[in-house]
Amino acid sequence: MKDHYLLLASLGFATLLMAWLPSISEKLKVSSPIFLLPIGILLYLLGTPLGWTELLWSDNAMMIFSEAIVIISLMGAGLKMGSEYSFKAWKRPLLLIAITMPLTMLAAYLFGVYFLALSLPASLLLAAVLAPTDPVLASDVQLDDPKREDKLKDKIRFSLTAEAGLNDGMAFPFTYLAVMVAQAGSYAAFSFGDWFWDKLLLKIIIGVTIGLVMGRAVGYLLTHLEKWAGIKTYDGFLALSLTFAVYGLSELLHGYGFMAVFFAGLSLRYSENVSGNFKKKMHDFNHEIERLLIVVWIILFGGTIMNGILEMTDWKGILFSALFVLVVRPLAGLIGFIGIKDSFRNKLAISFLGIRGVGSVFYLSWAFLQTDAFANKYELYAITAYIILFSIILHGLTAPSIIQYFRRNQKKHELDDI
Repeated sequence: MKDHYLLLASLGFATLLMAWLPSISEKLKVSSPIFLLPIGILLYLLGTPLGWTELLWSDNAMMIFSEAIVIISLMGAGLKMGSEYSFKAWKRPLLLIAITMPLTMLAAYLFGVYFLALSLPASLLLAAVLAPTDPVLASDVQLDDPKREDKLKDKIRFSLTAEAGLNDGMAFPFTYLAVMVAQAGSYAAFSFGDWFWDKLLLKIIIGVTIGLVMGRAVGYLLTHLEKWAGIKTYDGFLALSLTFAVYGLSELLHGYGFMAVFFAGLSLRYSENVSGNFKKKMHDFNHEIERLLIVVWIILFGGTIMNGILEMTDWKGILFSALFVLVVRPLAGLIGFIGIKDSFRNKLAISFLGIRGVGSVFYLSWAFLQTDAFANKYELYAITAYIILFSIILHGLTAPSIIQYFRRNQKKHELDDI
């Protein structure tokens, strides 16, 4: 029983710390994952029975836990979006999806083939899992209070929030692409038509449609059930319930659940008849659950990197990981914003803050569960772990100061309309 109590005490103290971490982070201008990572390392060194070995080698454990965190975070991202943002504001995240994301994938693929000497399917998978920015670890650079952000028109944080919400789902077709090529054995044997029409178009359309319909339907019920029968709710856990319902339904109906969850939150956020205070309550409840889970995830990640995962790649993998965070994403972001009427510092801020995290782990573990045809499995895990580690440290030390700078100088550096 000692192990049981040690586990409870360790997680209890860690999550207790999280209650004050947002305030501590704001005061010290350091993101909360920076504080949680060494706690995970310490718990590993103390021998806390968190099943480090099983987590390192179990694709299924990684996938399920990462999946839950990502979908909760995606619902939160949808609920954060302010209803006052115009279509012009949406052009920035759409450019990040249409130009920056493909460029980062192309760069990762070419590095994989010609620098890391990975197989073609493994290089495709590397490109796919590194495509999405993370809605979980990037919470410090996203919108927080939906009501307040509507007034502030914080378009930098809006762009990063919308990008994370959109590209976490858009990475799925390309992960499917890597899996299908690996299963086929070559590009020549791979069915491009099946991938394009089914995995790319159909599943995206179904996921987006289900999300929009479900979000709007729940918004309609929240308003009209009270009018018709006096039945009402003010429970914030409605957002969490909607998250799992929409995700499960979309996956059952051949859609992308990640897309469905984000668009359900977005649709509910834009429901004019739902009280703004209740929207905020749903967002806040969802955010607290997300924070609880991310404490556990980062602690597990901190322990896992002590369990040997970083030893599964060589200096090339480490160099690529650093270049991806420091050069590839920022450069791809700046290219995506060519032609945008805006200051260089605004473009650079959005481009630099392309944080990677939990979503990449989900896609990687999901792909390995679909087929054992991938070579370099553990090297891919190691490279992904290095990129997440670099992102946690680099962005954790800089993102709060960057965001605070732009919020403090918002009127002076307000982004121009496109």
